[in-house]
Amino acid sequence: MKRIEIGAIILVFASIFFLRLNYITFRERVEVGDIVQIVGRVDAGRGKVETINNKYSIPNIYFSVDRVEDGEKIILGEITKIKISKWGTTYYLKAEEVQSKDNRLRVFFRNRIERMTKDYSIGLLVFLKATLLGEGYLLDDELKDMFRYTGTAHILVISGLHIGVIISGITYMLLKLKISKRERYILTLLVLTLYVFGIGKSPSVFRAYIMGSIYILSNILYEKADVKKSFFVAFIISLLVYPAWIYTVSFWMSYVAVFSIVFIYEKIPKVKKFRTEFINTICNTITLSLTIQLCMTPIFYIFFKNIPIFSFFSNVILIPIASVFIVISFLTLFLSNLYLEFLTMPILNISYLVLIKIIGILNEIPYLTFEL
Repeated sequence: MKRIEIGAIILVFASIFFLRLNYITFRERVEVGDIVQIVGRVDAGRGKVETINNKYSIPNIYFSVDRVEDGEKIILGEITKIKISKWGTTYYLKAEEVQSKDNRLRVFFRNRIERMTKDYSIGLLVFLKATLLGEGYLLDDELKDMFRYTGTAHILVISGLHIGVIISGITYMLLKLKISKRERYILTLLVLTLYVFGIGKSPSVFRAYIMGSIYILSNILYEKADVKKSFFVAFIISLLVYPAWIYTVSFWMSYVAVFSIVFIYEKIPKVKKFRTEFINTICNTITLSLTIQLCMTPIFYIFFKNIPIFSFFSNVILIPIASVFIVISFLTLFLSNLYLEFLTMPILNISYLVLIKIIGILNEIPYLTFEL
């Protein structure tokens, strides 16, 4: 009886998913001379297409437009050129009508980041926008290629690390206030929701937000959170709300990475035989990186036509540095509201330079990734 109920639930879910996928996905052929309506964020004349003619576009569709101010825009225009590259398809538009669709919270975050970095390099500014606001399309192709080759492209994606930093940081600060545990977590959920609403939706952000929210709610309701159940809840909600995400590499990278940690790595015996805890931690970190790499290999092959061979080595080195960078980034963003960002900006800049320097060195090592 239970199997029949589970089968019925899966059938209902699949039916809703395929109906919505067919209805909201833009599948028409676009040619030069077509008039289209595109929604997306303009940044220095370019951006990523969110919707086209009121339907969600397939992944890796970008646009380039002249004489349009930066910000979230609704653009009605003629396609003058179509360029196809390994990173996706770019539509060149001649804008006829432009409407603003700015998210005030995103504008707030962007203004803070721009003020923080006004005395620093444009590279740091763009990197912060990519890692804190999810605007990875602003990074130049050479840098993205370096992260992809070393198997560390996930560092550029807002993920569970970001959400974890926010939850830990807010709850820690609220501990200093004389309020109950429930009130602390309610405020944390509010701040987390504002941040996610401000940066916009993406598969990894939405997954991390749902799983993080379930964790917070479990603390509010004094219940024990089940990571495996929250993973499946996030997976189902994501595909029901945004079925077109099934085409995106970020969706599969996000869920496969978490699946490999929650369902596979947790079953692998942990190294405890060394006397030094540091060596045990290093060994377990290598095991974790290898587990994620093996599970992600089909994703790299399907979407990037390459197979990471020794990228676990890159992750062992870069993930701790990237984690430090993310933590300091959020701390600096918080301090910027008090005009105290100068206290941590030098450290943030150094961590950025170290990260970029090491990614450059690793990029010179042959066979980290095998190109097919």
